[in-house]
Parts: sequence; C-alpha cells; structure tokens
Amino acid sequence: MRSPSLTIRPASFADAPRLHELHTISVRTLCGGHYAPEVIDGWLSERTPRGYLAPIGRGDLFVVEDGGRIVGFGEAVPGQIIAVYVDPAATHRGVGATIMDRALVMARNGHAGPIRLESTLNAETFYQCFGFHVVARSAVQRNQTAIPAVIMELD
Repeated sequence: MRSPSLTIRPASFADAPRLHELHTISVRTLCGGHYAPEVIDGWLSERTPRGYLAPIGRGDLFVVEDGGRIVGFGEAVPGQIIAVYVDPAATHRGVGATIMDRALVMARNGHAGPIRLESTLNAETFYQCFGFHVVARSAVQRNQTAIPAVIMELD
C-alpha cells in the first residue's frame, strides 16, 4: 500500500547528510538480523555524505518524502537498480514500493533487456514481490569486507 502523503523528487546536494544518516540507520536496523555486526561495520566504515554527490549530480538518485522529511531514497540507471533504502521508522507504509516504482521507470529508460540488482539478504522477498528472480548468490566487496548478496533480475 502506497501512502498518498509520499512525494518523490530528485535528490539535491543539500540532501547528502540526510541520505548518509538514513543509509546508515537502514543498514544497521533492517539488515542487522541477517549480517554479523563486523560485516555491517565494515560495510559502512568509509561511507560519508560526499559519497552521494556524484549520483546526485548525474540525476541518478532520488528521494521520497513524507511531510517534507526524507524517509527513503533510490538510485537507478538504465538496466540496473543500484539502491533502495527506507528509514526503519517508515517501513510498511509504501515507501519501498514508491521507490521501486520510480527506480523501475529509470532502469527501463532506454533499456530493453533485463533489469539487475544486488539485493541484501533481508530484501530478497521484497524484490520478488516486483517480479525479480534470483540469478546467483554472491558477495560484494565494501572496504575489504565481503557482504553476502543476492543477484536478481527482472525479465
């Protein structure tokens, strides 16, 4: 269910601190039951608000707001969904679905093939609700830390 109070807009450079905060709390809270604390610490260890500036500048990153507060963000390019993050305080209110709706439009823009994403272990079922299927189980490297992930595609 998508809340009518949610709005979507392109991310701005001024949003970078909030995106960093939201990303960190989302990973620590929502992924915490699927990853060891040392994996999460390694995953997040070198992240800073500056890391969001390049995708913001390219127009690949967007935010979802509820009452003017950023409660989620997504990033997508043709053929790939790169990020879907929801504030843990805003789960089960349609924020993730709203992000996916926009991300899928962006991923399909000028792309006729399958759309790929790297899912965290906790989000696999969420992506399956949008028609994604598992292609492989793998690990991505972040700051010398191997993070188990699920490679998924939408045909």
